[in-house]
Amino acid sequence: MKKIVVFALSVLILSSCGKKNQFNISGNIIPAQDGKVVLYGFKEGQPVPKDTADLKGGKFKFTGESVIPELKLIGLAGQENFIGQLFVEEGKIDMTIYPDSFQNNVIKGSPSQDIFKIYIDEMVGFQKKENELQQRFGQAQSTGNTDELNAIRFEYQTMMENTQLYSKNFVAKYNTSPVAAYVYLMTFVQNADVEELDSILKVFEPIKASEFVAAIQERADVLRLTSKGSPAPDFTLAGPDGAPVSLSSYKGKYVLIDFWASWCKPCMEELPNVIDVYNTYKDKGFEIVGVSLDREKDAWLKTIKDMKMNWIHVWDMTENAPGQVATKYNVSGIPHTVLIDREGKIVETNLRGAQLKLKLAELLK
Repeated sequence: MKKIVVFALSVLILSSCGKKNQFNISGNIIPAQDGKVVLYGFKEGQPVPKDTADLKGGKFKFTGESVIPELKLIGLAGQENFIGQLFVEEGKIDMTIYPDSFQNNVIKGSPSQDIFKIYIDEMVGFQKKENELQQRFGQAQSTGNTDELNAIRFEYQTMMENTQLYSKNFVAKYNTSPVAAYVYLMTFVQNADVEELDSILKVFEPIKASEFVAAIQERADVLRLTSKGSPAPDFTLAGPDGAPVSLSSYKGKYVLIDFWASWCKPCMEELPNVIDVYNTYKDKGFEIVGVSLDREKDAWLKTIKDMKMNWIHVWDMTENAPGQVATKYNVSGIPHTVLIDREGKIVETNLRGAQLKLKLAELLK
């Protein structure tokens, strides 16, 4: 009898352990339909199917494990559009889904989703305001009302600043929730430098297991490779004559890596400054390596010749795959410059115009 009791207790314990971190999603799609429902997670920022459930009379269920709240998408099998999104976490979650009215979906049982809804509702308000401003702008433009156009531009700029401020305050308020990490990732990470990312990662330390914090960490690690003081990643690309050119060949000189393209208007506007610094310092241990992001080789070569760009040039096009070196250097827009010292370490990034001239005057006295 004693053995039976012990066995029963063991089963109970194992059963309880099996339910730890378990989520149960019960869904109801209106209007009712039959078919299959797909639950999507994310891999490298892209939706990937994780589970499939039968859909009968509009009803479906998903069960799984979630150690930390994760963002999921709901879709109908065979259809490209998603019909729902939610933060999934331990417990029972009820969903009422209106496929044709995404914003009207009702989700209960996920505290993280409740936090997310606060943010989404606020963003919907900003979106409505933006739509109103766009309509007013179109009307003012059609009538040539310059005063109204300027007023709308000011309102729009103020609204965008308020949106950013709200998002920043939201992240600060809910910093122990993966929702805050998601908002930061979607809103701020692309324009943040390594110092800012390292700072926010300390804030998110209690939720470091979140996939969103992991993505922020990955971004910080990538940026660190091309941050001030780091060795500049070497590369070898084809020059104008097709011969390979390596960045490391110019070690011992100060080198300006200039990412540009012939179609880039800001690049062409900056070009006189680049020509000026080259002519001033080319005989003082300074070199420029222009990395072109042109898709058309002829346009690249013609611009070099016509504009008398008499420095080193390479084409960031390998086997019809553009921008591999630009990606390595985290170039998000051009013109983009990287100044390297004689040891091959990064001095500064994105120096242009007067700033570039002052820095070179300091280094190459």
